[in-house]
Amino acid sequence: MISPLSRHRHLTHFVSLLCTAACALLLAGCGSRASKIEDANRAGILHGGNGSEPQDLDPQTVTGVPEHKIIMALIEGLVSEDPVTLEPEPAVAERWEISEDGRTYTFHLREDARWSDGRPITAEDFLLSYKRMLTPSLGGEYANMIYDFVENAEAWYRGELDDFSRVGFRVIDPHTLQIRLRNRTPFFLQMLASHYSWWPVPIDVIEKFGGLDRKGTAWTRPENFVGNGPFRLKKWIPNQILVVEKNPNYWDAGRVRLNEIHFYPIESGDTDERMFRTGQLHITSTVPLSKIDVYRREHPEYLRIDPYLGVYFYRFNVTRPPFDDVRVRRAFALAVDRESL
Repeated sequence: MISPLSRHRHLTHFVSLLCTAACALLLAGCGSRASKIEDANRAGILHGGNGSEPQDLDPQTVTGVPEHKIIMALIEGLVSEDPVTLEPEPAVAERWEISEDGRTYTFHLREDARWSDGRPITAEDFLLSYKRMLTPSLGGEYANMIYDFVENAEAWYRGELDDFSRVGFRVIDPHTLQIRLRNRTPFFLQMLASHYSWWPVPIDVIEKFGGLDRKGTAWTRPENFVGNGPFRLKKWIPNQILVVEKNPNYWDAGRVRLNEIHFYPIESGDTDERMFRTGQLHITSTVPLSKIDVYRREHPEYLRIDPYLGVYFYRFNVTRPPFDDVRVRRAFALAVDRESL
């Protein structure tokens, strides 16, 4: 398989969220058997199944895994993570300090960090991005990822505080950003690396295409999109393909080994596997359970099973039948195989 990026870049792991469960992927070898894959190998292009069609590419309004996979290629936060150990690594911030009480983080941004249109990335870009994420009229579903942790952020979000300068973000200078937390949070750096609610957005571009508190505006179209990740948005044909290409303005562009990534919205796991098997994809989104043993037996070199860092839960409306009956809720609770989980 062509490695998408260097040892520490985003797309070696498609998603990093909270808890661990098992998932399986199919990875095509470099000696792939189909001309499409062979041509892609020579051109430095990765073809991958991506699950469902992304709703949007605005990291402050989307919530899905398919969106996350693409956004990881297009936008980068203050820190990244080692793809093997998941330990925090420098990204836009080349270094940082943590106060003795564990509540104040001072990030020093690298001076060669650029947006894909060539403009420098500054500490102000991060501060304004966080302010947008905390704007109630935007309706960002992951706003709590910020206000649960940053000092005074929840009070500002709920309208109890009018002065945003009292929220725990401070621009020391164009390349120094300070974040003050409500409490000591040992996993704070991992959260910055893994969740796109903490990643920057191009505020001036968003303002140009419809305003900061609107969802689904034209700023995420290929001709308008501006990011700061290792790739930039090249083409997006809904329900067919989304293409990203290498970003020449990325600070670590010399270590990006792919020229393009082609994301295909394939909701059916069976279709995904069939496209892999017939040489149309380098990597699948998932593997049908019925095919895992087949690949283990016949092509173990294609199968990779990794921890999937995610959490799923179901919420029941207990005010409506049948879940207003405690006996029904108890039956569902007893049906869960907690020992296996």
